[in-house]
Amino acid sequence: MNRKIVSVLLAVVMLLGVLTGCSKTTGMTKDKFVKACEKLKLTELEIDEMDEIEENVEDGFYFSGDEDLIADKSKIIDKFLKLAKLSKVFDSGDIVSISFASKCSGYEDLKDLEDPEDAELDGAFAFQMNFGQKDKVEDFMDGVESLLKKVKIRTKKLTPKEYYVSKDEGYCRLHFDLAKLGQMILDDDDLLDALKDGYGEDIEDILESLNGDIALSIEIKGSNVFILAGGSVNTESKVYKDFAKAFGLASDPMKLPMNEEVAEDMTELIVSYVKYLSMARDAKRTITNVIGGISGGDPNGDPNGDPNGDPGKTPNTGISGLGKVGISLPTKDLMRWYEDGSKMKEEFETLGYTVDLQYAGNDTATQVAQITNMINSGCQVLIIAAIEASSLKDVLEKAESKDIPIIAYDRILFETDTVDYYVTFDNYKVGQIQAEYIVNALDLNNAKGPFNIEITAGDPSDIASAFFYQGAMDVLAPYFDSGKLRTVSGQKDFSDVVTDAWKTSEAQTRAENIIAAYYQGGTQINAWLCSNDSTALGVVNALDKFYKGATYPVVTGQDCDLSNVKLIIAGKQAMSVFKDTRILASQAVKMASQILSGQDVEVNDTQTYNNGKKVVPTYACDPIFVTFDNYKTILIDSGYYTQEQLGL
Repeated sequence: MNRKIVSVLLAVVMLLGVLTGCSKTTGMTKDKFVKACEKLKLTELEIDEMDEIEENVEDGFYFSGDEDLIADKSKIIDKFLKLAKLSKVFDSGDIVSISFASKCSGYEDLKDLEDPEDAELDGAFAFQMNFGQKDKVEDFMDGVESLLKKVKIRTKKLTPKEYYVSKDEGYCRLHFDLAKLGQMILDDDDLLDALKDGYGEDIEDILESLNGDIALSIEIKGSNVFILAGGSVNTESKVYKDFAKAFGLASDPMKLPMNEEVAEDMTELIVSYVKYLSMARDAKRTITNVIGGISGGDPNGDPNGDPNGDPGKTPNTGISGLGKVGISLPTKDLMRWYEDGSKMKEEFETLGYTVDLQYAGNDTATQVAQITNMINSGCQVLIIAAIEASSLKDVLEKAESKDIPIIAYDRILFETDTVDYYVTFDNYKVGQIQAEYIVNALDLNNAKGPFNIEITAGDPSDIASAFFYQGAMDVLAPYFDSGKLRTVSGQKDFSDVVTDAWKTSEAQTRAENIIAAYYQGGTQINAWLCSNDSTALGVVNALDKFYKGATYPVVTGQDCDLSNVKLIIAGKQAMSVFKDTRILASQAVKMASQILSGQDVEVNDTQTYNNGKKVVPTYACDPIFVTFDNYKTILIDSGYYTQEQLGL
């Protein structure tokens, strides 16, 4: 029998136990732990002899330490706490003592076995920590619950014997059988073929003969946390039961009735992991974390993880894993959204994820239907740029009911507590940049004036519109107050200058009406503040048709859409704020990967973006601006556009 296969299977499910289980103990302390290990005739192992573990695993070993050991291994402990979603509650400095014990009978015999049916492997390990804080049980269990949710197990699926939390104690116990695991792998032809390629034809016999149980338990009482995981392969669970008895656990998870629903969820998770191992092996990726696949970068030495050695090409390589991501964008007719979607899809697929990318044609009903399909097809995280946020209320609640995290992409999702994160550009800064450009272009700090300015803002249902507008108006306010700037139309308040759905046609119609009513005699328009390029395009169209002024206004924009960059080259639009959506797309990929791999999600703003229900944790990228003087450097040299695309 392939010794590695069985030992890896057991190690995987055991480690899953560390990361997902939790339970109720009889007040395990360091001294009791040591006595339990002695009762099991385990051998004490010094921490600096950990490389000898495999040799000693048959007889069993343990080690136990206090502040000195903890201080020496603080980085490792803190990394574990972060992975376990407990870093906000504890750090290594909170731990008073730490202990570990392991034993696996039958391990040494595996190398001599010829028939898989003869395999007998029975093992368990115990891990104990004393945090020295008796008031943190509920906080600890919150971390456990978040881990359970990550593997699609809700605590409401568990019986009172399987999950319990009180002020002073808590536990969770999980139990499932390996025969079902083997059968699920056997039923997946593609996976089975991949395993045969990697491990040989006998893997099928191994899986067919696989039987046994796995039990997982983490128990907490007062300041003591105790983790027990183990089970048997093709034999009785003697070692596990000895461990449970020696450490005085309140209940043996293997004696619990099988929770079929939970067992199925756990089995599916491990099958997914085996699929990931097979895929990663074929891709020659380095796997350093069993859940979520946090890779150490490219094994060939490129710190950015790009096997082609192109730094920055795939900036998120280094976070990889198996999972399905749904991306819902408004339309592919606007190049900005098409490019965003293509970029995210490419990066996710490079990292090994499956991607469902959909463009809704600027139709809200279509977007609702597409997101519904993503939920039903098993997407594990959703990235959504809403056409109109209120229309998504029901489908977002459906996603939440299935514990699917949601990242709002560049457009915040209003009046909902279902959204988990928001990735955008610093939208207030966008408005500031546009206004500062106007200040400099008109030399408002020195010129006498007055200067005439009109304003075209964005969609009132998009919170970004308000940030664009307010950022600009805060810069321009002193010049309005002094009379150096004036709006001839009188349309200056946000409610008067908005453009539904950012539509070019609406911006053009409104601009035509303003020109006809207030500038028909050739009155000069010195500047036209437009919040984005689609509205700027409408304003330029109106100016081309009806404006009779002596000089062309300073027209601002945002997004560097292809048609608008051509307007900049032609001298009809002065500037466009460049939110390099390659950066935004990469950040969204990074955040989704962090969610799926159990890492802390990177955000840099936890105060600004209130959607009416909650302040949404946000990562805001920094924008720059493009003019005739720098468009070649920023857009062409960086590869964002080609000269041919710009008609050069």
